[in-house]
Amino acid sequence: MAGPLDKKVRTANWLIKFFVVALAGGFIMKYGADHSVTVGQFTQAIAATPLALVIGIEILDKLSDKWDYKKLYWNYIQPKEYNFSVAMQSTIFSFAIAGVAFIAVLYLMAGTITLSLGAYNPGILLAAAVYAMYIIAPETGDDELILFLWVAANVATGFQHFTLIPAMISQV
Repeated sequence: MAGPLDKKVRTANWLIKFFVVALAGGFIMKYGADHSVTVGQFTQAIAATPLALVIGIEILDKLSDKWDYKKLYWNYIQPKEYNFSVAMQSTIFSFAIAGVAFIAVLYLMAGTITLSLGAYNPGILLAAAVYAMYIIAPETGDDELILFLWVAANVATGFQHFTLIPAMISQV
């Protein structure tokens, strides 16, 4: 018997997000290969991500994914009738959250915003892109995968890059 808290993912949302993440992932991997980003650079960038930022990414992912389900108690806000327009609204909402997160991660980790991607450390740019893709990816809101990746990266680097909050915030 299905209750009001049963999760049932909206197929249209899942498919749209799947194809966007797959396509974006391909471009990100190409960028990493073209700029010779090493596993070490990527690991350092993940480990250098402040814990507060990782927690923020996980919260944004949960917020992004909650709109993909048909039956959840907070969906009373959404239209009762589901159509392509509703799928696009929730998908665009996820993209907006991911875009803001991408820019915020770049700013908080690199200390600057520039229109030239070449000005950023490729490891940080790759990590920010992975975080944004994670937020968009369907059905990741139940798991704390970025937190697990962050802990693994910190273990790999011996917690040399561990920080709780971004340096620019701690200096204020």
